Amino acid sequence: MNQIIAIVKDVLLNKYAKITGRANRTEFWTYVLTVAIVLAIVEGICYAISSYLGYVISIILGLALVVPNICISVRRMHDLGKGGGYIFVACIPLVGWIWYLVLLLSPSEMQANRFGDVPTTDLNIPIDSVKN
Repeated sequence: MNQIIAIVKDVLLNKYAKITGRANRTEFWTYVLTVAIVLAIVEGICYAISSYLGYVISIILGLALVVPNICISVRRMHDLGKGGGYIFVACIPLVGWIWYLVLLLSPSEMQANRFGDVPTTDLNIPIDSVKN
């Protein structure tokens, strides 16, 4: 639980608008799933209180998270050795989201690439070292 909080806090506070470097699968999916769950709970509570409050909170949180969501996606593409423009693959009709999801689920490059060294944990051990 502490590691989940640490990852989300690191992305939102230290890497809010950072598109340089790499984000491995663990960092990316921990952030995405945690934020999705927290948003669903917060927005559900707000909608239960008032639909207007729910709309306002949804818009505010959505706008606040656009930048870190794009940045962590770009860093995830960097981890695969691809440029940040690959996030636009999702815009291709019908197959784009499937292709993009496959990219996001792909294993990291386990060596340094043009975007930086392999992301590590605090223990300096690669997080994404398990091969599928």
